[in-house]
Amino acid sequence: MSLLMMRAAILAQGGDAAPPPVDLGSAWELDTTRSPAGYTLSDDNQTAVNTAGGSDYRRWVPTADPIVPSAGRRYWEVACAPSGAASFDGYLGVVSAAQREEYDVGLNPITLGSIAWRGNGTLWSSDTATAAQRLTGLPTFGAGDVLMFVLDPAAASLWIGKNGVWRDDPVTGAATWTAGGSPAFHPVIQGRNPGDGGTLRSLSSQLSYPVPPGAQPLGFREPDLRIFQTHAWLEIGWDRSLSIAKITAWHDLGGGARLTAGQVALFLEQGGGKSLTAAQSDLYIELDPS
Repeated sequence: MSLLMMRAAILAQGGDAAPPPVDLGSAWELDTTRSPAGYTLSDDNQTAVNTAGGSDYRRWVPTADPIVPSAGRRYWEVACAPSGAASFDGYLGVVSAAQREEYDVGLNPITLGSIAWRGNGTLWSSDTATAAQRLTGLPTFGAGDVLMFVLDPAAASLWIGKNGVWRDDPVTGAATWTAGGSPAFHPVIQGRNPGDGGTLRSLSSQLSYPVPPGAQPLGFREPDLRIFQTHAWLEIGWDRSLSIAKITAWHDLGGGARLTAGQVALFLEQGGGKSLTAAQSDLYIELDPS
């Protein structure tokens, strides 16, 4: 996807203008090549519901894209399918790279470094092939609930929340659970019984709750070039040659391997007649050629 957003405004008097809101990145999809036959995918492959798998269906659907350690903390939500039970029996969380290919084997996504929250209020995770229940007494979830997740992929740590309330604070608190690590994780949706399942929300515009400080939406992508704000003042008049009154630039080579320009300000003044006078010109450019 290529994204080019440009806004130019000439203002009679000075003043800052906020950049327009925009989703940087694209919505994550569930993996159509790893969707067992019992599931129906919809909503541009963001929703998976058990429509033909029957009861105790232990297969599941991972996302097509991975969360890699260098991605930093990521936040997403899963809206539990309204067609499901009041209390799901299945698991939602992240599956490790090692377990990803077991999506259609009939094993729940809770081993080989995976971490998953079960609808009955338990958390399961194991670094081996043997399943292990790690926590009890967590909030239960089911039809209509919105689950919140933050993953620190480098630390293999997962925070969970429900309907706007975090079980553990992803800003100041310890993770709900930390596994042994994986070169990649995939958010996963399981509908263990008929009608169960959910919708993955990965962009800011899709989310019901604020992204915690220090995290980015799951679908966020660092643009190749970002100019957060540019101001240009041009005045043509008088009888002098071109002069540059002031030029200042701040460059921040951070937030990823690409270029980020935090602010650029340019002031130009040229002599002459009443050719052109611009009191202030603001230019905002966000570019994501991918």
